[in-house]
Amino acid sequence: MIRRGVILVLAFMFLIGMSFVMVLTGNASEGSVASNVSIAGIRIIYTNFNGNTTNFNSLDTSDLNNLTNMTLEKTIYGKVVFNELVNLTLVAGADRIVDFNTDLTLTSNAISIDNVDLPYLNKSVNITLKGLTFTNPQIMKNGAICSDCTRLSYSGGIIIFNSTTFYGSYFIRETPVPEVCGNGVCGSGETETNCAADCAAGGEEGGGGGGGGTTNGTTNETVPVVVSGANFYVQPTFFSAEMRRGSSYEKQILVVNNGTKDLTIGIVVIDVKDFVFPEVQSITLKKGESTTVNVHVYVSESRPADVYVGKILFRNAEVSREVRTVLDIKERYALFDIRTTILKRYVNPGGTARANVSIVNMGDLRNFDVSLDYKIVDFDNNEYTIKKEDFAINESFSKAFALELPTDIPLGDYLFYTKVSAGNVSASSYDTFTVEKISFFAWLLLIFMVVVVMIIIVIRILKSREQNSE
Repeated sequence: MIRRGVILVLAFMFLIGMSFVMVLTGNASEGSVASNVSIAGIRIIYTNFNGNTTNFNSLDTSDLNNLTNMTLEKTIYGKVVFNELVNLTLVAGADRIVDFNTDLTLTSNAISIDNVDLPYLNKSVNITLKGLTFTNPQIMKNGAICSDCTRLSYSGGIIIFNSTTFYGSYFIRETPVPEVCGNGVCGSGETETNCAADCAAGGEEGGGGGGGGTTNGTTNETVPVVVSGANFYVQPTFFSAEMRRGSSYEKQILVVNNGTKDLTIGIVVIDVKDFVFPEVQSITLKKGESTTVNVHVYVSESRPADVYVGKILFRNAEVSREVRTVLDIKERYALFDIRTTILKRYVNPGGTARANVSIVNMGDLRNFDVSLDYKIVDFDNNEYTIKKEDFAINESFSKAFALELPTDIPLGDYLFYTKVSAGNVSASSYDTFTVEKISFFAWLLLIFMVVVVMIIIVIRILKSREQNSE
Protein backbone atom coordinates (compact mmCIF):
# COMPACT_ATOMS: atom_id res chain seq x y z
CA MET A 1 0.00 0.00 0.00
CA ILE A 2 2.86 2.39 0.89
CA ARG A 3 4.66 1.49 -2.37
CA ARG A 4 1.52 2.23 -4.39
CA GLY A 5 1.16 5.58 -2.66
CA VAL A 6 4.78 6.47 -3.42
CA ILE A 7 4.27 5.56 -7.10
CA LEU A 8 1.16 7.73 -7.32
CA VAL A 9 2.97 10.68 -5.73
CA LEU A 10 5.91 10.30 -8.15
CA ALA A 11 3.56 10.06 -11.14
CA PHE A 12 1.70 13.16 -10.02
CA MET A 13 4.98 15.07 -9.59
CA PHE A 14 6.09 13.91 -13.06
CA LEU A 15 2.89 15.20 -14.66
CA ILE A 16 3.21 18.51 -12.85
CA GLY A 17 6.80 18.82 -14.02
CA MET A 18 5.93 18.03 -17.65
CA SER A 19 3.10 20.55 -17.59
CA PHE A 20 5.50 23.18 -16.24
CA VAL A 21 7.98 22.45 -19.04
CA MET A 22 5.24 22.69 -21.68
CA VAL A 23 4.11 26.06 -20.36
CA LEU A 24 7.64 27.40 -20.52
CA THR A 25 8.53 25.99 -23.94
CA GLY A 26 5.20 26.07 -25.77
CA ASN A 27 5.54 22.39 -26.70
CA ALA A 28 2.42 20.32 -27.25
CA SER A 29 2.24 16.64 -26.47
CA GLU A 30 -0.32 15.80 -29.18
CA GLY A 31 -0.96 16.73 -32.80
CA SER A 32 1.34 17.27 -35.74
CA VAL A 33 1.60 21.01 -35.12
CA ALA A 34 2.29 22.83 -31.84
CA SER A 35 -0.47 25.00 -30.44
CA ASN A 36 1.62 28.18 -30.58
CA VAL A 37 5.12 29.18 -29.68
CA SER A 38 7.03 32.12 -28.28
CA ILE A 39 10.58 32.70 -29.52
CA ALA A 40 12.72 35.69 -28.57
CA GLY A 41 9.59 37.49 -27.42
CA ILE A 42 7.71 36.81 -30.67
CA ARG A 43 4.46 34.86 -30.42
CA ILE A 44 3.60 32.69 -33.45
CA ILE A 45 -0.02 31.46 -33.68
CA TYR A 46 -0.74 28.71 -36.21
CA THR A 47 -3.07 26.14 -34.65
CA ASN A 48 -5.33 26.14 -37.74
CA PHE A 49 -2.61 24.55 -39.88
CA ASN A 50 -1.31 20.98 -40.08
CA GLY A 51 0.45 18.62 -42.50
CA ASN A 52 3.81 19.92 -43.69
CA THR A 53 3.44 23.26 -41.92
CA THR A 54 6.78 24.57 -40.71
CA ASN A 55 7.47 23.43 -37.15
CA PHE A 56 7.90 26.88 -35.67
CA ASN A 57 8.39 25.25 -32.29
CA SER A 58 11.79 23.97 -33.41
CA LEU A 59 13.09 27.39 -34.43
CA ASP A 60 15.71 29.31 -32.53
CA THR A 61 16.34 33.04 -32.54
CA SER A 62 18.66 32.95 -35.57
CA ASP A 63 16.04 31.07 -37.63
CA LEU A 64 13.60 33.92 -37.23
CA ASN A 65 15.71 36.18 -39.43
CA ASN A 66 16.38 33.66 -42.24
CA LEU A 67 13.55 31.14 -42.47
CA THR A 68 13.73 29.06 -45.67
CA ASN A 69 10.81 27.32 -47.42
CA MET A 70 8.32 28.50 -44.82
CA THR A 71 5.16 26.41 -45.33
CA LEU A 72 1.60 26.74 -44.09
CA GLU A 73 -0.74 23.88 -44.98
CA LYS A 74 -4.26 22.61 -44.42
CA THR A 75 -4.18 19.12 -45.86
CA ILE A 76 -7.80 19.19 -46.96
CA TYR A 77 -7.50 22.49 -48.87
CA GLY A 78 -3.87 23.03 -49.92
CA LYS A 79 -0.78 24.96 -48.88
CA VAL A 80 1.54 27.89 -49.53
CA VAL A 81 5.33 27.57 -49.68
CA PHE A 82 7.55 30.66 -49.61
CA ASN A 83 10.35 30.56 -52.17
CA GLU A 84 12.30 33.41 -50.56
CA LEU A 85 13.78 33.93 -47.10
CA VAL A 86 11.31 35.11 -44.48
CA ASN A 87 12.26 37.36 -41.57
CA LEU A 88 9.63 36.73 -38.90
CA THR A 89 11.14 39.44 -36.71
CA LEU A 90 9.97 42.01 -39.26
CA VAL A 91 6.63 40.28 -39.79
CA ALA A 92 5.87 40.39 -36.05
CA GLY A 93 6.00 44.18 -35.99
CA ALA A 94 5.56 46.27 -32.85
CA ASP A 95 3.05 43.95 -31.17
CA ARG A 96 5.50 40.99 -31.52
CA ILE A 97 2.70 38.69 -32.76
CA VAL A 98 2.56 36.63 -35.96
CA ASP A 99 -1.05 35.43 -36.14
CA PHE A 100 -1.33 33.08 -39.12
CA ASN A 101 -4.67 31.78 -37.80
CA THR A 102 -6.36 35.14 -38.27
CA ASP A 103 -4.40 36.77 -41.08
CA LEU A 104 -3.79 33.91 -43.52
CA THR A 105 -6.98 32.19 -44.66
CA LEU A 106 -6.90 28.87 -46.55
CA THR A 107 -10.28 27.37 -47.45
CA SER A 108 -11.91 25.50 -50.33
CA ASN A 109 -10.50 26.94 -53.57
CA ALA A 110 -9.29 30.12 -51.89
CA ILE A 111 -6.29 31.55 -50.10
CA SER A 112 -5.84 35.10 -48.86
CA ILE A 113 -3.39 37.04 -46.73
CA ASP A 114 -3.81 40.23 -44.75
CA ASN A 115 -0.71 42.09 -45.88
CA VAL A 116 -1.28 44.88 -43.34
CA ASP A 117 -1.20 42.58 -40.32
CA LEU A 118 1.39 40.26 -41.93
CA PRO A 119 3.86 42.65 -43.59
CA TYR A 120 7.06 41.65 -45.39
CA LEU A 121 5.47 38.46 -46.78
CA ASN A 122 4.87 39.90 -50.23
CA LYS A 123 7.28 37.37 -51.74
CA SER A 124 7.40 34.65 -54.38
CA VAL A 125 5.30 31.66 -53.32
CA ASN A 126 4.08 28.35 -54.67
CA ILE A 127 0.40 27.80 -53.91
CA THR A 128 -1.43 24.46 -53.97
CA LEU A 129 -5.24 24.27 -54.03
CA LYS A 130 -7.08 20.95 -53.86
CA GLY A 131 -10.53 19.58 -54.63
CA LEU A 132 -11.07 21.45 -57.92
CA THR A 133 -13.34 20.28 -60.74
CA PHE A 134 -12.48 22.71 -63.52
CA THR A 135 -11.71 21.68 -67.08
CA ASN A 136 -9.57 24.70 -67.90
CA PRO A 137 -8.69 26.50 -64.64
CA GLN A 138 -7.92 30.20 -64.58
CA ILE A 139 -5.99 31.77 -61.68
CA MET A 140 -7.63 34.86 -60.18
CA LYS A 141 -5.90 37.33 -57.88
CA ASN A 142 -7.71 40.21 -56.16
CA GLY A 143 -10.69 39.89 -58.48
CA ALA A 144 -8.72 39.91 -61.75
CA ILE A 145 -6.79 37.43 -63.85
CA CYS A 146 -3.46 36.95 -62.08
CA SER A 147 -0.80 38.63 -64.21
CA ASP A 148 2.18 37.43 -62.15
CA CYS A 149 1.03 33.81 -61.72
CA THR A 150 2.37 30.76 -63.56
CA ARG A 151 0.54 27.47 -63.51
CA LEU A 152 3.01 24.70 -62.66
CA SER A 153 0.64 21.72 -62.80
CA TYR A 154 -3.01 20.70 -62.73
CA SER A 155 -4.00 17.07 -62.24
CA GLY A 156 -6.53 15.15 -60.19
CA GLY A 157 -8.26 18.31 -59.06
CA ILE A 158 -5.03 19.75 -57.62
CA ILE A 159 -3.48 22.91 -59.03
CA ILE A 160 0.00 24.19 -58.19
CA PHE A 161 0.98 27.66 -59.32
CA ASN A 162 3.60 30.29 -58.62
CA SER A 163 2.89 33.90 -57.76
CA THR A 164 5.86 36.26 -57.80
CA THR A 165 4.13 38.41 -55.14
CA PHE A 166 1.95 37.03 -52.34
CA TYR A 167 -0.64 39.75 -51.97
CA GLY A 168 -4.39 39.70 -51.33
CA SER A 169 -6.77 36.95 -52.34
CA TYR A 170 -6.49 34.06 -54.82
CA PHE A 171 -9.02 31.60 -56.21
CA ILE A 172 -9.54 29.47 -59.31
CA ARG A 173 -12.41 29.67 -61.79
CA GLU A 174 -13.29 28.05 -65.09
CA THR A 175 -11.72 29.95 -67.99
CA PRO A 176 -14.56 31.92 -69.61
CA VAL A 177 -15.52 30.94 -73.14
CA PRO A 178 -16.54 33.53 -75.75
CA GLU A 179 -20.23 34.33 -75.68
CA VAL A 180 -22.12 32.98 -78.67
CA CYS A 181 -25.70 33.95 -79.44
CA GLY A 182 -27.81 30.84 -79.80
CA ASN A 183 -26.08 28.62 -77.23
CA GLY A 184 -29.02 28.87 -74.81
CA VAL A 185 -27.05 30.94 -72.26
CA CYS A 186 -27.95 34.58 -71.72
CA GLY A 187 -24.44 35.93 -71.11
CA SER A 188 -23.28 39.22 -69.60
CA GLY A 189 -23.03 40.96 -72.97
CA GLU A 190 -26.29 39.59 -74.35
CA THR A 191 -29.73 41.13 -74.04
CA GLU A 192 -33.22 40.47 -75.29
CA THR A 193 -32.51 43.02 -78.04
CA ASN A 194 -29.20 41.71 -79.41
CA CYS A 195 -29.82 38.02 -78.72
CA ALA A 196 -33.48 37.14 -78.38
CA ALA A 197 -32.67 33.43 -78.84
CA ASP A 198 -30.82 33.34 -75.52
CA CYS A 199 -32.47 36.19 -73.63
CA ALA A 200 -36.13 36.13 -74.65
CA ALA A 201 -38.54 37.42 -72.03
CA GLY A 202 -39.98 34.73 -69.83
CA GLY A 203 -40.21 33.39 -66.31
CA GLU A 204 -40.95 35.33 -63.19
CA GLU A 205 -38.12 37.06 -61.41
CA GLY A 206 -36.91 35.45 -58.21
CA GLY A 207 -37.84 37.37 -55.09
CA GLY A 208 -35.50 38.68 -52.44
CA GLY A 209 -35.22 40.93 -49.50
CA GLY A 210 -34.95 40.54 -45.76
CA GLY A 211 -33.27 42.26 -42.89
CA GLY A 212 -30.03 44.11 -43.49
CA GLY A 213 -27.23 45.12 -41.17
CA THR A 214 -26.31 41.51 -40.42
CA THR A 215 -23.16 39.70 -41.42
CA ASN A 216 -23.65 37.21 -44.26
CA GLY A 217 -27.41 37.18 -43.72
CA THR A 218 -30.01 35.35 -45.78
CA THR A 219 -33.77 35.46 -45.96
CA ASN A 220 -36.45 32.83 -45.96
CA GLU A 221 -37.04 31.62 -49.50
CA THR A 222 -40.31 30.75 -51.18
CA VAL A 223 -39.69 28.06 -53.78
CA PRO A 224 -41.34 29.10 -57.08
CA VAL A 225 -43.98 26.77 -58.43
CA VAL A 226 -43.45 25.17 -61.81
CA VAL A 227 -45.02 27.47 -64.38
CA SER A 228 -43.68 25.82 -67.53
CA GLY A 229 -41.44 23.03 -68.68
CA ALA A 230 -38.45 25.26 -67.98
CA ASN A 231 -38.22 26.21 -64.33
CA PHE A 232 -35.62 26.46 -61.58
CA TYR A 233 -35.05 28.24 -58.30
CA VAL A 234 -32.06 29.51 -56.32
CA GLN A 235 -31.34 29.65 -52.58
CA PRO A 236 -30.73 32.05 -51.01
CA THR A 237 -32.43 34.81 -52.98
CA PHE A 238 -30.66 37.44 -50.87
CA PHE A 239 -27.37 37.67 -49.03
CA SER A 240 -25.49 40.46 -47.32
CA ALA A 241 -21.91 40.65 -46.12
CA GLU A 242 -20.24 43.15 -43.82
CA MET A 243 -16.58 43.27 -44.82
CA ARG A 244 -13.58 45.49 -44.41
CA ARG A 245 -11.43 46.71 -47.27
CA GLY A 246 -8.84 44.18 -48.42
CA SER A 247 -10.87 41.17 -47.23
CA SER A 248 -12.47 38.24 -49.03
CA TYR A 249 -15.48 36.01 -48.49
CA GLU A 250 -17.10 32.96 -50.09
CA LYS A 251 -20.78 32.26 -50.68
CA GLN A 252 -22.51 29.12 -51.94
CA ILE A 253 -25.73 29.39 -53.96
CA LEU A 254 -27.94 26.36 -54.53
CA VAL A 255 -29.57 26.06 -57.96
CA VAL A 256 -32.36 23.49 -58.40
CA ASN A 257 -33.98 22.49 -61.70
CA ASN A 258 -37.54 21.74 -60.63
CA GLY A 259 -38.90 21.91 -64.15
CA THR A 260 -39.60 19.14 -66.64
CA LYS A 261 -36.73 19.65 -69.06
CA ASP A 262 -32.96 20.09 -69.05
CA LEU A 263 -31.60 23.63 -68.72
CA THR A 264 -28.45 25.58 -69.44
CA ILE A 265 -28.32 28.57 -67.11
CA GLY A 266 -26.08 31.60 -67.50
CA ILE A 267 -24.71 33.52 -64.49
CA VAL A 268 -24.33 37.30 -64.71
CA VAL A 269 -23.36 39.82 -62.01
CA ILE A 270 -25.07 43.21 -62.08
CA ASP A 271 -23.69 46.39 -60.40
CA VAL A 272 -21.32 44.51 -58.03
CA LYS A 273 -19.16 42.80 -60.65
CA ASP A 274 -16.06 44.52 -59.23
CA PHE A 275 -16.61 42.59 -56.00
CA VAL A 276 -18.51 39.39 -56.82
CA PHE A 277 -16.94 36.59 -58.89
CA PRO A 278 -18.77 33.32 -59.64
CA GLU A 279 -16.45 30.39 -60.37
CA VAL A 280 -18.36 29.53 -63.56
CA GLN A 281 -20.23 31.46 -66.24
CA SER A 282 -22.94 28.87 -66.77
CA ILE A 283 -24.25 25.55 -65.50
CA THR A 284 -26.21 22.72 -67.12
CA LEU A 285 -28.81 20.87 -65.07
CA LYS A 286 -30.95 17.95 -66.09
CA LYS A 287 -34.53 17.95 -64.83
CA GLY A 288 -34.59 17.25 -61.11
CA GLU A 289 -30.87 17.98 -60.70
CA SER A 290 -29.29 20.57 -58.43
CA THR A 291 -25.83 22.04 -57.95
CA THR A 292 -23.99 24.53 -55.79
CA VAL A 293 -22.34 27.55 -57.38
CA ASN A 294 -19.40 28.99 -55.45
CA VAL A 295 -19.15 32.77 -55.48
CA HIS A 296 -16.04 34.64 -54.33
CA VAL A 297 -16.37 38.14 -52.91
CA TYR A 298 -13.26 40.32 -52.72
CA VAL A 299 -12.97 43.96 -51.68
CA SER A 300 -9.84 45.75 -52.83
CA GLU A 301 -7.99 48.10 -50.49
CA SER A 302 -8.58 50.84 -53.08
CA ARG A 303 -12.38 50.57 -52.88
CA PRO A 304 -14.04 53.27 -50.75
CA ALA A 305 -15.95 52.11 -47.70
CA ASP A 306 -19.66 52.24 -48.52
CA VAL A 307 -22.77 50.13 -49.09
CA TYR A 308 -22.84 48.47 -52.52
CA VAL A 309 -26.02 46.97 -53.97
CA GLY A 310 -26.44 44.60 -56.89
CA LYS A 311 -27.68 41.24 -58.17
CA ILE A 312 -26.45 37.88 -59.34
CA LEU A 313 -28.70 36.81 -62.21
CA PHE A 314 -29.31 33.17 -63.11
CA ARG A 315 -31.10 33.05 -66.44
CA ASN A 316 -31.78 31.22 -69.65
CA ALA A 317 -34.07 32.02 -72.56
CA GLU A 318 -37.25 31.23 -70.61
CA VAL A 319 -36.66 31.74 -66.88
CA SER A 320 -34.71 34.24 -64.79
CA ARG A 321 -33.96 34.20 -61.07
CA GLU A 322 -31.89 36.62 -59.03
CA VAL A 323 -29.86 36.74 -55.83
CA ARG A 324 -30.00 40.25 -54.45
CA THR A 325 -26.72 41.27 -52.89
CA VAL A 326 -25.66 43.95 -50.41
CA LEU A 327 -22.02 44.51 -49.45
CA ASP A 328 -21.43 46.74 -46.43
CA ILE A 329 -17.77 47.71 -46.73
CA LYS A 330 -16.08 49.13 -43.63
CA GLU A 331 -12.80 50.92 -43.07
CA ARG A 332 -10.12 48.92 -41.32
CA TYR A 333 -9.92 51.56 -38.60
CA ALA A 334 -13.17 53.50 -38.73
CA LEU A 335 -13.85 56.88 -37.12
CA PHE A 336 -17.58 56.13 -36.89
CA ASP A 337 -19.67 53.10 -36.12
CA ILE A 338 -23.10 53.67 -37.68
CA ARG A 339 -26.12 51.38 -37.41
CA THR A 340 -29.49 51.73 -39.14
CA THR A 341 -32.58 49.91 -37.86
CA ILE A 342 -35.81 50.10 -39.80
CA LEU A 343 -38.81 50.77 -37.55
CA LYS A 344 -41.56 49.56 -39.89
CA ARG A 345 -40.76 46.60 -42.13
CA TYR A 346 -43.72 47.03 -44.51
CA VAL A 347 -44.72 50.40 -45.97
CA ASN A 348 -47.44 51.44 -48.42
CA PRO A 349 -46.57 53.42 -51.59
CA GLY A 350 -46.79 57.06 -50.60
CA GLY A 351 -46.19 56.08 -46.97
CA THR A 352 -43.30 56.93 -44.67
CA ALA A 353 -40.21 54.80 -44.11
CA ARG A 354 -38.73 55.34 -40.65
CA ALA A 355 -35.42 54.15 -39.25
CA ASN A 356 -33.43 54.71 -36.10
CA VAL A 357 -29.84 55.76 -36.79
CA SER A 358 -27.20 55.27 -34.10
CA ILE A 359 -23.70 56.70 -34.50
CA VAL A 360 -20.75 56.09 -32.18
CA ASN A 361 -17.72 58.38 -32.39
CA MET A 362 -14.69 56.06 -32.26
CA GLY A 363 -12.13 58.88 -32.27
CA ASP A 364 -10.81 61.21 -29.59
CA LEU A 365 -12.25 64.45 -31.01
CA ARG A 366 -15.50 65.58 -29.40
CA ASN A 367 -18.34 67.96 -30.28
CA PHE A 368 -17.62 68.43 -33.98
CA ASP A 369 -19.94 68.82 -36.98
CA VAL A 370 -20.93 65.89 -39.18
CA SER A 371 -23.33 65.41 -42.09
CA LEU A 372 -25.83 62.60 -42.44
CA ASP A 373 -27.08 61.66 -45.90
CA TYR A 374 -30.02 59.28 -46.00
CA LYS A 375 -32.12 57.99 -48.87
CA ILE A 376 -34.14 55.10 -50.28
CA VAL A 377 -32.33 52.79 -52.73
CA ASP A 378 -33.66 49.81 -54.66
CA PHE A 379 -31.74 46.77 -55.89
CA ASP A 380 -31.30 48.35 -59.32
CA ASN A 381 -29.52 51.26 -57.62
CA ASN A 382 -32.35 53.71 -58.28
CA GLU A 383 -32.56 56.38 -55.58
CA TYR A 384 -35.68 57.88 -54.00
CA THR A 385 -36.28 60.68 -51.49
CA ILE A 386 -32.78 61.91 -50.70
CA LYS A 387 -32.23 64.04 -47.58
CA LYS A 388 -29.29 65.49 -45.66
CA GLU A 389 -28.89 66.84 -42.13
CA ASP A 390 -25.99 68.48 -40.30
CA PHE A 391 -25.45 68.24 -36.55
CA ALA A 392 -22.73 68.07 -33.91
CA ILE A 393 -21.66 64.78 -32.36
CA ASN A 394 -19.96 64.18 -29.05
CA GLU A 395 -19.44 60.54 -28.09
CA SER A 396 -22.62 59.18 -29.68
CA PHE A 397 -25.80 60.15 -31.48
CA SER A 398 -29.18 58.44 -31.94
CA LYS A 399 -32.32 59.65 -33.65
CA ALA A 400 -35.23 58.39 -35.75
CA PHE A 401 -35.31 59.65 -39.35
CA ALA A 402 -38.21 59.54 -41.82
CA LEU A 403 -38.42 59.47 -45.61
CA GLU A 404 -41.64 59.94 -47.56
CA LEU A 405 -42.10 57.43 -50.38
CA PRO A 406 -43.44 58.43 -53.81
CA THR A 407 -47.00 57.31 -54.46
CA ASP A 408 -45.89 55.61 -57.69
CA ILE A 409 -42.88 53.77 -56.22
CA PRO A 410 -42.82 50.16 -57.48
CA LEU A 411 -43.67 47.40 -55.03
CA GLY A 412 -40.69 45.42 -53.78
CA ASP A 413 -37.69 45.51 -51.47
CA TYR A 414 -35.67 48.63 -50.67
CA LEU A 415 -32.77 49.87 -48.56
CA PHE A 416 -32.93 52.71 -46.05
CA TYR A 417 -29.35 53.92 -46.65
CA THR A 418 -27.43 56.24 -44.30
CA LYS A 419 -23.97 57.78 -44.54
CA VAL A 420 -22.26 59.93 -41.92
CA SER A 421 -19.38 62.17 -43.05
CA ALA A 422 -16.84 64.49 -41.47
CA GLY A 423 -14.49 66.01 -44.00
CA ASN A 424 -13.17 63.18 -46.16
CA VAL A 425 -13.99 60.50 -43.57
CA SER A 426 -17.28 58.62 -43.80
CA ALA A 427 -19.12 55.46 -42.77
CA SER A 428 -22.28 53.90 -44.17
CA SER A 429 -25.06 51.61 -43.02
CA TYR A 430 -28.47 50.33 -44.12
CA ASP A 431 -31.49 48.24 -43.32
CA THR A 432 -34.12 46.81 -45.67
CA PHE A 433 -37.87 47.13 -45.87
CA THR A 434 -40.65 46.19 -48.27
CA VAL A 435 -43.05 48.45 -50.15
CA GLU A 436 -46.29 46.51 -50.13
CA LYS A 437 -49.73 47.76 -51.03
CA ILE A 438 -52.30 46.94 -48.38
CA SER A 439 -55.87 47.13 -49.70
CA PHE A 440 -58.65 49.13 -48.07
CA PHE A 441 -60.41 45.85 -47.30
CA ALA A 442 -57.33 44.60 -45.47
CA TRP A 443 -57.26 47.75 -43.34
CA LEU A 444 -60.94 47.32 -42.49
CA LEU A 445 -60.33 43.68 -41.59
CA LEU A 446 -57.43 44.66 -39.35
CA ILE A 447 -59.49 47.35 -37.61
CA PHE A 448 -62.37 44.90 -37.16
CA MET A 449 -60.06 42.33 -35.55
CA VAL A 450 -58.62 44.92 -33.17
CA VAL A 451 -62.13 46.05 -32.15
CA VAL A 452 -63.20 42.43 -31.55
CA VAL A 453 -60.15 41.79 -29.36
CA MET A 454 -60.85 44.95 -27.35
CA ILE A 455 -64.49 43.95 -26.82
CA ILE A 456 -63.44 40.50 -25.60
CA ILE A 457 -60.99 42.07 -23.14
CA VAL A 458 -63.64 44.47 -21.80
CA ILE A 459 -66.18 41.62 -21.37
CA ARG A 460 -63.64 39.54 -19.43
CA ILE A 461 -62.78 42.49 -17.18
CA LEU A 462 -66.48 43.10 -16.43
CA LYS A 463 -67.10 39.41 -15.67
CA SER A 464 -64.09 39.34 -13.39
CA ARG A 465 -65.42 42.34 -11.43
CA GLU A 466 -68.87 40.75 -11.10
CA GLN A 467 -67.37 37.55 -9.72
CA ASN A 468 -65.25 39.51 -7.23
CA SER A 469 -68.26 41.56 -6.07
CA GLU A 470 -70.20 38.35 -5.33
